[in-house]
Amino acid sequence: MAALSRARRAELLRAAGDIRRRGQRAGWRVDQIAHTICAELPQMQPLEAWRLAYGWSRPQAIDGITALYVEQDLAPPALNPAMLCRWEHGTIAVGPEYAALLCTLYGTTADKLGLPRKRTSVMHLQPGAGSGYGAWHGRHAMTDDQSAALTAVGESVQLAVEADGPAGGPATRDALQAAVRYYALRYSSFPPALLAAEVHRTRTLVTQMLRRPQTDADRSELRRLAGWLSALVGNTAFHVADYAAAQIHFATAARLGATVDDHDLICWTLGAHAMTAYTQDRHQDALDLAGEALDYATTPLRRAQIIAWAQLRATAAFGPSRRSDAARLAGRAQDEMAADPRGDQPGRFGFDTAELLLHLGEAALLVGDHAQALAHARASQDHIPHGRPGWAAAVLLQARGEAARRRWADAAALAGDVLDTIPAQSLRETARGRLRALDRELTAASDPGAEARALHERIAELPPLAGIRHSSDEPNGNA
Repeated sequence: MAALSRARRAELLRAAGDIRRRGQRAGWRVDQIAHTICAELPQMQPLEAWRLAYGWSRPQAIDGITALYVEQDLAPPALNPAMLCRWEHGTIAVGPEYAALLCTLYGTTADKLGLPRKRTSVMHLQPGAGSGYGAWHGRHAMTDDQSAALTAVGESVQLAVEADGPAGGPATRDALQAAVRYYALRYSSFPPALLAAEVHRTRTLVTQMLRRPQTDADRSELRRLAGWLSALVGNTAFHVADYAAAQIHFATAARLGATVDDHDLICWTLGAHAMTAYTQDRHQDALDLAGEALDYATTPLRRAQIIAWAQLRATAAFGPSRRSDAARLAGRAQDEMAADPRGDQPGRFGFDTAELLLHLGEAALLVGDHAQALAHARASQDHIPHGRPGWAAAVLLQARGEAARRRWADAAALAGDVLDTIPAQSLRETARGRLRALDRELTAASDPGAEARALHERIAELPPLAGIRHSSDEPNGNA
């Protein structure tokens, strides 16, 4: 096949995006979308068509392959977007190990990806019908290996304490720093209650060390780490709707941040506290907390997060009368995001384009701009892998946008996709709240249709979220 010009490739990408959106509106499966892209755009190779059917960028697909390696306790591969581009355009052949990974990632066979049919047992990965990265991290999100890997993080900290002694030492602090990074970066991979138990266990070790004699520098570092762990515990409490506990843990995190002058910790925690107030419909409290958080925001990205996370949504919650204020805040959040030279930051304590778009869409829905809400919801989905909690939030926002336009069947189908993809115990309270809001909107319609009635039954049958049973001492500024 002759090489395609950049202009022609751009046309193909736009056309593939249009096909994906058409398929989503019609309720097609990913394999149907990929097949249609290949049929209507014969110049596009199947491997690229499948990626675009999921709505992933090349870096997102590489993240999926890297996650598969990590789940097998293997070092991540030296894979980059340029290499994936060459595979997709057929300029270099895909090796057998990567072929197996791509089949698993996209949940299909080598034939359908246009890859040679070579068997490999390197990683013992078998593609499953209708799986893919989203299902791998959604329907199959908690394998025994993943659970063991999570437990092993806390055990590594415990072993470091055994080596350094009860007060800890350099190895222990290094292990704690690594644990905080792991919990933050893999936050979305675990049910909230399970992650909370492990973070509690690690934080208890810090509490015990703080009761031992420490140098001022070591005590300050332990307090800082305890603060970030408390922030994580608060976030897990928030995601199982234990808002009283979330506020206690966030307050502890902010207090610890103040003792060590960690403005980033204080800022994030106040923002999370504002998010909790917003969820409880305490919108003025959320605005007040967001204002405090901005005083500690030291980077454009953090300012973008606080504005979108707390100020924008809380302002929009007052309704259409605040549309102009919401528009001003939305523009400011986008400007701050664009101004940060580092770009998107991963993990629970980071912020990215997908989340920004989600909050912009939620605010648009609150002020009655349904077309804008739908546009932001779809754009958010394009920036996040299928099956992640953020994907679920964006799809449910799109569903509510469709319901606002009286497209009851489309709204119910989108919500059904979320319920089909995310296991009940991994479906956070934030997603459940969005489902309940959608259900109320559909139920209020005079005749929303059979799809909406079936969705109502599925939502009513959702089992309650597992609570966070473990408790531990709250380290504070006096420890």
